[in-house]
Amino acid sequence: MSREGRNLIDFAERNDLLSDEEVRNLVLAAGLSGSDRVQSSIRKAVLGKAVETLEYPFDSGSSFGQVVLGETFQGQAFRLIEQDLPKHLLAVGQSGSGKTTLFYRLMSEVDEPFWAFDLKQDYRHLAGETDLLVLSWQEFRFNPLRPPDGVSPRRWAQVFSEIFSHATALLSGSKNYLLKKIVELYKLYGLFDDVSGPFPSLHELQRLIEEDTMNFVRKASDYRETVLNRLEAMNLTSGTVFDCSRGYGVEELLQRDVVFEFDGLSRDVQNFLMEVLFAFVYEYRLAQNHRDQGLNHLFFLDEGKRVFSVYKERQEASGIPEVDELTAKMREFGEGLVVADQEASKLTDSIKANTYTKVLLSTAGRKQFEAMTEAMNLSQRQAEFASELDIGEAVVQVGNRVGPVPVDLKNYELEKQVSDERLRKQQLKKWDRLSHEPRETTQRFRDTLAPGRSEEVEEPEIVEDPKDVVELSGEADRLLKDIVENPFKALTKRYNRFSSRYKGNKAKNELVEYGVVIERQVKAQDGKRKLLQLTDRGRDYVESSLDLEAKHRGRGGIIHRYWQHRIKEALEDEGLNAYLETFDADVYVNLYDRELVVEVAMGDNPREIEHIQKHLDKDFIIWVAARSQEILEGLKQRMQEKGLQTDRVDFRTVREFNDLEEVPD
Repeated sequence: MSREGRNLIDFAERNDLLSDEEVRNLVLAAGLSGSDRVQSSIRKAVLGKAVETLEYPFDSGSSFGQVVLGETFQGQAFRLIEQDLPKHLLAVGQSGSGKTTLFYRLMSEVDEPFWAFDLKQDYRHLAGETDLLVLSWQEFRFNPLRPPDGVSPRRWAQVFSEIFSHATALLSGSKNYLLKKIVELYKLYGLFDDVSGPFPSLHELQRLIEEDTMNFVRKASDYRETVLNRLEAMNLTSGTVFDCSRGYGVEELLQRDVVFEFDGLSRDVQNFLMEVLFAFVYEYRLAQNHRDQGLNHLFFLDEGKRVFSVYKERQEASGIPEVDELTAKMREFGEGLVVADQEASKLTDSIKANTYTKVLLSTAGRKQFEAMTEAMNLSQRQAEFASELDIGEAVVQVGNRVGPVPVDLKNYELEKQVSDERLRKQQLKKWDRLSHEPRETTQRFRDTLAPGRSEEVEEPEIVEDPKDVVELSGEADRLLKDIVENPFKALTKRYNRFSSRYKGNKAKNELVEYGVVIERQVKAQDGKRKLLQLTDRGRDYVESSLDLEAKHRGRGGIIHRYWQHRIKEALEDEGLNAYLETFDADVYVNLYDRELVVEVAMGDNPREIEHIQKHLDKDFIIWVAARSQEILEGLKQRMQEKGLQTDRVDFRTVREFNDLEEVPD
């Protein structure tokens, strides 16, 4: 007899059903059948018989609302009310029990926007059916040290230090040291006087702590080293996520459905990003007084124990986690959490207590099952019934209003075939419309840490644990020489110099591993192209080992220089003589009776306005080429605030120079 048949016999015997001839025949048929579909149908029939012949241990299942989850075992539609969702929902079940399908159903049924934190690329497949923005971490830009609009720097410094410490397992001593350094950093950026850009990033925080060379007592020195260790690891492994003064507008992203794909990031960075985005949204809602407005927005989080870990909750030395307190606070502002996990015993008591709706699916392991039935306060009979749940079935409890009720969850048909390449094609236009501002330091910061350093820190040299001595292969040397001679060539075209793409990629990885180049992306006419930028270490190697001159023309990082050269070439294609770095302009053109200057703006910052003002005083024709439309609008506003005439400046985006049509006569 099959395992399903034996399970049905045990269930029927416990519920005194074997005296019923129809039940005996059904159980026998299930034991003899090898068909999963037949066994599932028989199983539901036996459960239905139990409902008819015994005192049913659950509510009738009558419910009302906008969100259809499925049908009760008695054939009635089971619905949730949207306004119950700000009180949060917790789903627990083993792998394959239906948690992801439940998420799909909620995402499609709820009208309000949502964010999903995706650690396994489960939700990108919805992009073909809805207007969904999918942000892989490589495409995401976020500065967690920029306070949300309306939130004071001092308050955000406290929140940030709490969140960072919880995500990276810092105890109270290290947390307090971190808070002091954040306050010091904010002072160097003048944020206590004026909460406006530029904002320091995690990279500047790391540099500040690195320069903290005062004589410490032993314990204080340990705090410094512990915090610095966490920051260094986070900055090294997060790519360009934190490489900005102002990241994508979180306040604007709250108006859309967004999937954040964090697969591939280290565990600490994943946890930190999820927690700090929770906190950022809460503090923003609080500052804007978004109270009592009903459901505003939903968060979806699978693997809930990553954020709501019972082990961290019980760690006395670190205090009550800030994220646990947020769970209770967020409901007032219409922010709902939908959390799922396989192991209820590893979830915090807080998340189990502060979730109004609970969904128990088929669960592996007695310990996990009992942790959830205890949280739902199921009776012994209800727990016995729930132990027989099949895939796609659940016991749902909605506070004191509905439940617990067995529900056959409605399936969600979805084609799961969205590759990285297909996703890029789907999302490219949406990514292009997003903008961020590059990192920038203040004069006080430079005077304190690095006198004489350029104001703009557009593209930091982030290298992943470079080796002490640079020893490159012949193929890596050949690729490096090509980078020096042709700095703006696309990486894919560089591979043409090799006998295979594999060998070219191997040489590139060798250069990155030794820390002599870093990878950058630019949105060009033919789509995104990957560029390789020399680091200081790379320039030293090129000049000492390859006997080549590693200097370059143009200012800033490689993205800024790429657009300087591209604009120069576009103007020359129109028959004009264009020059780089002439008369303090990124690009200068002598039109004989007039003079044209082009400023390439990577960010909306005061430095750009100073350059424009100098060019206005010289009566130049001025074009501003910015990385995005948002930056252009910000520069226009800054000019108006300073009383400068915007009608004397031609504002364009850099990509408009791919198809240059109008040049002053």
